[in-house]
Amino acid sequence: MKLAARQDASQLASIDDRIMPLINIVFLLLIFFLVAGVIREVEPVDVDPPRSMVGAESALAPLTIYVSADGRLALGDDVLTDDAFNAAVMESVAADPEQSIRIVADRNVDSAKVITVLETLRSAGASRVKLTTQMQAAP
Repeated sequence: MKLAARQDASQLASIDDRIMPLINIVFLLLIFFLVAGVIREVEPVDVDPPRSMVGAESALAPLTIYVSADGRLALGDDVLTDDAFNAAVMESVAADPEQSIRIVADRNVDSAKVITVLETLRSAGASRVKLTTQMQAAP
């Protein structure tokens, strides 16, 4: 009876020894994809920027404004009403007038809405504003 119990224990240890490398590899792959998978920032509103034939690399700006197709405004990760947006822009630009500001507007948004955002930035004293587009594939 004791011999059978020892044999079962040694078989279980043998199975564990064969499975451990597989478990290690699975956990390493899991960690790799968790780290490598966080590459793109999530936009607070759904935005599809217009296409452009000319591309230029643009560093991420400390302040990003999103304008959705239905005219909703977001400053960073916060979706704001027009009045709250104006107040937040005035406060942010007053803190650092020389900061770079990036506007990501949907291609289907009314141009008057983008002009309103630009006028708000100008009245706040912003001097470095970039309008983001997507690079269009060459025909």
